[in-house]
Amino acid sequence: MVFELVKNSLRAVQECFMNSDKNAPPVRIIVADGIEDVTIKISDEGGGIPRSGLPKIFTYLYSTAKNPLEENDEGSSDGVIMVGYGYGLPISRLYARYFGGDLQIISMEGYVYKSQVLQS
Repeated sequence: MVFELVKNSLRAVQECFMNSDKNAPPVRIIVADGIEDVTIKISDEGGGIPRSGLPKIFTYLYSTAKNPLEENDEGSSDGVIMVGYGYGLPISRLYARYFGGDLQIISMEGYVYKSQVLQS
């Protein structure tokens, strides 16, 4: 679950700053170990998710990334494609709920800041 969230944050930041002369900001991870639960907060400045896309992010097969099959047709088959299938967030939330936690996505489009919280 944490791998999926960090991967999404890193991809968002990389895509947001790819054609910029500015250095990409860091992805921040905070782990809070409480008496009753553990919360992991992952924050980035990757541009956010448009409000129209937020209801879809936990829908299977929905992705903001390019289709991995189309990407492969462009001749770049050097590595393993790990984005674009639309299973990462829905399955991560399913796992979190199975173990008694939850996954929340808070996005501020335009502010270039996104926070993902995994709590159990």
